[in-house]
Amino acid sequence: MSDLKGKVALITGAGRLNGIGAASAMILAQAGANVAVSDLCAAPSNLPHGGNPNWDELVTVADRIAEHGVKSLPVKADVTDKQQVDAMVQAVMERFGRIDILVNNAGVIIMPLPVLQLPEDVWRKTLDINATGTFLCCQAVLPGMIERVFGRIVNMASIAAVRPRIFMSAYAASKAAVIALTQSLAQEVGEFGITVNAILPGDIDTGMKQWGMQFESTMTGKQYADVVGDLESRIPVGRIGTPQDVAQLVAFLVSDSAEFITGQAYNLTGGRELT
Repeated sequence: MSDLKGKVALITGAGRLNGIGAASAMILAQAGANVAVSDLCAAPSNLPHGGNPNWDELVTVADRIAEHGVKSLPVKADVTDKQQVDAMVQAVMERFGRIDILVNNAGVIIMPLPVLQLPEDVWRKTLDINATGTFLCCQAVLPGMIERVFGRIVNMASIAAVRPRIFMSAYAASKAAVIALTQSLAQEVGEFGITVNAILPGDIDTGMKQWGMQFESTMTGKQYADVVGDLESRIPVGRIGTPQDVAQLVAFLVSDSAEFITGQAYNLTGGRELT
């Protein structure tokens, strides 16, 4: 395991106990990093996949981080709001004095629909959260990283960015923007000892993915178990990924072992995009 003792990480979209953000927080804590976790923590919304994590769940994630013998901090923030993003970063700086690692994990799928039927506000909100949120968080942490001549940024994109599926135009476009931002920013800040990479998860067993498979079951009339089985049959390694699979790659990319890796976009799919 990488040694991150004394490092400080900020992970957005980490309010789900079974999510990629929380899994990443735990593995970085195990490696010795102090970890701040953030999420929207808004009232239940009309998002079809269950809305937002609540404050209690985010605090539980922070408590579990602290069980690894490091310090933690839960912070409520809307990544689409610059003032809230700046306040989030300021809160982390006040608590820990620095931010060495940023994992931009906050993201959303709102409404799978044909382009012809896709409401403009859904398109805009998807891009605001997935793309603009990533931009704002990068912008907020960069001054401190540049001053210290060190930083690790990992942006969570999606295999949908390079293998878009039907009815997923807004999500795919937003995640393609994340890849482009990653590759451009990596060139801007490399001279300051800052690396910027993206991860493109495929089918990962999170609440959002479970909602998606249930949605497919409802729309096609297939049994849920059959939807899962059909998906697994198209993945060469024979299973759906776990949040821990993604967290392992996060841990590598923020470690000293990856200091010569930047501007890359890593497919993490079990080979799914090859089939």
